[in-house]
Amino acid sequence: MERHTFTTNFFVSPAKMNKKGLAPINATITLNGERASFSTGKSVRPEDWEVSKQRVKGTSVTAKSINETLLQIRNKIYRKEAELMERGYVINANILRDAFLDKINALQSKTLCQIFDEYLAELSDAVGISISSDTFYNYSRTLVLLKEYMQKKSDRNDIALQELNYSFIEGFSTFLRKEYSQRKNTAVKYLRCLKRVVNIAIANRYLTFDPFLNFKVQREVVDKVFLTEEELRAIINKDFAIKRLERVRDIFIFCCFTGLSYSDVKTLDKSHFETDEVGRVWIKKHRVKTGVLFRVPLLPIPKLILEKYKGGEKLLPVIDLSSTDAYLKEIADLCEINKRISFHTARHLNSSYSLKTRNLQRLST
Repeated sequence: MERHTFTTNFFVSPAKMNKKGLAPINATITLNGERASFSTGKSVRPEDWEVSKQRVKGTSVTAKSINETLLQIRNKIYRKEAELMERGYVINANILRDAFLDKINALQSKTLCQIFDEYLAELSDAVGISISSDTFYNYSRTLVLLKEYMQKKSDRNDIALQELNYSFIEGFSTFLRKEYSQRKNTAVKYLRCLKRVVNIAIANRYLTFDPFLNFKVQREVVDKVFLTEEELRAIINKDFAIKRLERVRDIFIFCCFTGLSYSDVKTLDKSHFETDEVGRVWIKKHRVKTGVLFRVPLLPIPKLILEKYKGGEKLLPVIDLSSTDAYLKEIADLCEINKRISFHTARHLNSSYSLKTRNLQRLST
């Protein structure tokens, strides 16, 4: 830590005396030979100022009030110096003055929700550019869940950043698992969003410690769910009386044969299709999550699905992911498939079958 010495001196400026005969009292911080001045906001008659003691003469109410203010100013400067040193600042006179005047953001008292809202505002500008709408939703949903947890725990909607600790994080994790019956990996998704915002607060020096230091945010290793060829055919051939199930089934099957994720199929449009020199149609698109370019052939079954929904408001009638996953569970029950199917199962299936491209082509005929 850098060693330094500083002094705070008060002085009166008679040259700036007003019509009432009062001159402003200014302060100067001198640190390692550098100076920075500011106004105290107080005024005094020059003849009432005691230069040697840097205070107002007398014991009048006004004199006592001004002298008390000057003492508070001096004490606040000492406190701000300590805060700056604690946060690792290289201090000079101007920085110390700005800290006293509350112009250094990192020394401002911030709350968890304030930091979260600021980060969400930044993320909203990046949606569709560097992040997906699903990522933005995850952070937004995390803030909603945090507010619910704080309300339930302490009947509050927000807390100071300094109140964040291991117990708060552990309690939030338990809240997600208990109140929303979330599996560990789902809870980890929201905990990682919170950790990201906490890291930003640390980087900006709003926090001087890491409340996640002894808390492990790790996903649980789970076996991926794969559909067999027979199970996939059962879903393809099943007639659904309920239209919402039919639509979800169609989009799920489309992604089984194309390998598109939920975000990819949701953002799919006509510009992502191209025809090669022999007339084969391909999907060419950058993945929303990674930005990696992929190119896959449009096989007969996904081509039929596109034809089925041709002329609609959207290329494919994609709905929100939570509803999609809920409907897929219904579909699995109706098809007598005893597996926990989610939309991501389509990606797993495509990965396994794509090792043998002819299997996908055979299934699609």
